[in-house]
Amino acid sequence: MKVLVIHRYYWPDTPPYASMLRTIVQRWVQDGHEVDVLTSQPSYKSAVDNSVQPARTELDGACVVRLNLPPESGKPLVRIRNAFKLGMRVLWQAVFRKRYDVIMVSTSPPVLAGWFVAIAARVSGARFVYHCMDIHPEIGRISGEFRNPKIYSFLSRMDRWTCSQAKPVVVLSHDMASSLENRCPGKPPETLVINNFSLPSDVVEYGETLPFEWPVEPFVLIFAGNIGRFQGLQVLVEAMACIADRDDIHLLMMGEGAEKENLTIQAQKTGARITFVGHHSVATAKVAMKKASAGFVSLMPELHKYAYPSKTMTYLEQGCPVLVSVEEDSCLANDIVKNRVGLAVANGDAQKLADAIKALADDSVELEAMHKNATALASREFSEEAVMVKWSSLL
Repeated sequence: MKVLVIHRYYWPDTPPYASMLRTIVQRWVQDGHEVDVLTSQPSYKSAVDNSVQPARTELDGACVVRLNLPPESGKPLVRIRNAFKLGMRVLWQAVFRKRYDVIMVSTSPPVLAGWFVAIAARVSGARFVYHCMDIHPEIGRISGEFRNPKIYSFLSRMDRWTCSQAKPVVVLSHDMASSLENRCPGKPPETLVINNFSLPSDVVEYGETLPFEWPVEPFVLIFAGNIGRFQGLQVLVEAMACIADRDDIHLLMMGEGAEKENLTIQAQKTGARITFVGHHSVATAKVAMKKASAGFVSLMPELHKYAYPSKTMTYLEQGCPVLVSVEEDSCLANDIVKNRVGLAVANGDAQKLADAIKALADDSVELEAMHKNATALASREFSEEAVMVKWSSLL
């Protein structure tokens, strides 16, 4: 079939989905489909050396078309303008330039990307697949980005219509599917759960060594990812402050983000045993996860209904048990506890989180069992091959 895939960012750009989508495209090309990708020049992080790519090129057997869209981080007006520019190009590509059997878009830009693609698919007669890596505008309501009730209501109506046009809406968890179904209980959208696989990495740059000093403590908890407002990391720092007297426990925080400076100051004031090592590649993060005793994942309250943190799969692939701070009735907590690959504690409780960290550090036998279970679960449920079979089946 002829397939058009749209996303604001695509490999070699640095957001996780840019590499995940490349893997999906590679699989569809191997399955014999003709795939085009509509995206932008690398621009996700201005601090990264974003080398300019050809405006049109063949990559992995797919035709990749890149638009010149300026960096938009922290620039809402630029973000809106980019979304409209991408949306108009989608209409041109899918309605006038070439007819497709299937058009798929993810949630970047949020709401507007899906809405434009739904229109293009409806006009051209293509099957529309809406890959919701997260659900908007609900996440924007939680984050405060869409705090204006009129704007939120307008965007919510747009996305409900978009979901009604999709066959199917692909989501990462049953929590997310339920959230979409609860929007329209009388006529819920068609949903399909396909969770992510571990983040792809091209090479291991340093072998088993790392470009920074590893903590000397025997138990090292690692957080790898964006150090932002939505991860609830202030509670993690508070928990580490509660066990500052434990000279056998250390937290390694790998990443950048809006909250890094505040958390660094908080850690220094409390004497918490925490090291910040900045942003590193996926390959480096995987080496660190493999060395770590456990990994940390957290979500703000309610966020599990609208997202599922993909770093979970990357931890598990490296045999790294996972400590999750999230509602205990969530799919994420259930996946971790049911498969005995880590512990789950309610979000927002620093003392319970501190107790969970100590429990992991103090039970080497159970921790070793979790390491083995993590590797087995990743291979069975979240390996690239296991997930790619589902994407092949979808088409």
